[in-house]
Amino acid sequence: MTTENFDNPFLKLKTRNLLLRGLLLSIGFGIGLGIIQGITKLSFNSQIVTLVLYILIFGFLCLWELADFRRLGINLKHVVGNIPNQQRWLPLAGLVMLIILCSLSAYLVSFYLLSLAAPAFVEGILREAAKSPSPKNTASLFYNILSVIALVVVAPITEEFLFRGIILQRWASKWGMPTALIASGVLFGVLHANFVGLSIFGIVMGVLYVKTRTLIVPIACHAFNNALAVGIGFVGTGSQTTSAVDGLEQLRSGVWGGVLLMLISLPLIVRFLWRNWPRKNALLPYLINASQEQGGEIAG
Repeated sequence: MTTENFDNPFLKLKTRNLLLRGLLLSIGFGIGLGIIQGITKLSFNSQIVTLVLYILIFGFLCLWELADFRRLGINLKHVVGNIPNQQRWLPLAGLVMLIILCSLSAYLVSFYLLSLAAPAFVEGILREAAKSPSPKNTASLFYNILSVIALVVVAPITEEFLFRGIILQRWASKWGMPTALIASGVLFGVLHANFVGLSIFGIVMGVLYVKTRTLIVPIACHAFNNALAVGIGFVGTGSQTTSAVDGLEQLRSGVWGGVLLMLISLPLIVRFLWRNWPRKNALLPYLINASQEQGGEIAG
């Protein structure tokens, strides 16, 4: 059975529509929240608001994309893939640990280099990062529960569905799988503060999806990654007293540790990518899953 036996519905999807919808939802919910605050005269906790908006925006964005699935005849089951029965999870856990080390090292090294040219800009980023929602042992129970739901449940499911399930397969249909892996990974990194580290993370998650043909594997790895970050937040002191200037000094003092972590983790990640990198004409996980459900094999 060849690819000609299957229509590729991802040729009809438009990534720009997905991005535009995300922007519209962000504006819409932001305006709605402002109206509610104006009417009720209530002042909401900014970090709780951020978490709620994240859940709403990404949740509704996924529902909007699922409406396109129904319109275009895209089978969600073929996007998600089958539950892996013989997946070796321990090596994947090790891979996630390597990605965390690499991401941390990329953060330290890249921001250190950037601070040499634009210290004020880096101080601003550090200041905003300190305000970003994350679980803390000094925070309220409601806030921590909401953080865990957003970071460990909602983020892995929605982000993997959107970036790997849709964007990766759409761009692979246009440019080939290798280019799509890099482009979708970089887009994933652009939307996070740690651009370099999260771009690498996005590329590795894409390779895992192509390799296993199931979103369950990258979702599980993403959830494990975020759960480790949540755990670090719980065991930390939760102090908010560190200034951006102090943070910049800590960043500069830790740069050699970042270089060491990069020398340890990056070669192993590159080795993983080299051994599992797909060919340009590699088929979409969607098409392979659709073929296997009908008892055939796609050539290519």
